[in-house]
Amino acid sequence: MVLRKGNEKARIVQFADEGRTLPDGSKIIYAENDDKIVLYHKHPLDRGTTYVYDRKSGKITVNGKEGTNQDKKLMIRLGSYMLDNVQEYELVTVSVSAKGTPS
Repeated sequence: MVLRKGNEKARIVQFADEGRTLPDGSKIIYAENDDKIVLYHKHPLDRGTTYVYDRKSGKITVNGKEGTNQDKKLMIRLGSYMLDNVQEYELVTVSVSAKGTPS
């Protein structure tokens, strides 16, 4: 599980091994900051789907277009699917500090 720390502006979580996929062959990258949660989901040979949830407004966009409550539910299901099918040691977390340098 990802926890917030003091000076971080954003955090990105993905597989440490770029060749690793979920059981359905897809990949998910999770990112968050104080304002937004972003989830990128991609199946092989398909275009990826980017979900952006705005924490303040509660609105979601999907590939830059306004999303629906169904899209929010799918985003949550995808995040849960990732967590259900990985071990923490298989993931890497990149934190971007307030100064813009990765840690």
